[in-house]
Amino acid sequence: MKFLFFAGLIFFVGSIFLIPSTYEKLKVEKNGSIVKMRIEQLPKTCIGARVNYNVIYSYEGVFYNKSTRGNFCQLHSVGEMIDMKYLNGSEIVLRPNESAMISFISLAVLGFGGLLISILQWKKSRSVKR
Repeated sequence: MKFLFFAGLIFFVGSIFLIPSTYEKLKVEKNGSIVKMRIEQLPKTCIGARVNYNVIYSYEGVFYNKSTRGNFCQLHSVGEMIDMKYLNGSEIVLRPNESAMISFISLAVLGFGGLLISILQWKKSRSVKR
């Protein structure tokens, strides 16, 4: 019983720490605009679907890191201008078709589920002691 209580608590607290960054992505998705960004640096290879590689973009003299995977490096080159979603004042950029809503919802459900498990286990342990 203690394991489930602490596991639920970890899920709840972990989601609290992860939701703000996901919320920032959600703001960029909803309020950002599509701009042309220049690819400044590509990894030598992007082979492998499970490994994330960092690509550096620039827009108006500011550099942005964005992870990528797959064959992105083979399809694009340094100096190429590509569409990215940008929100003034944010350090996060998104691809035009990238969505953060699923991540936000899943973290909220995970946090709520963890809190619910912890509360139920706490009530269960209190009723067993009586």
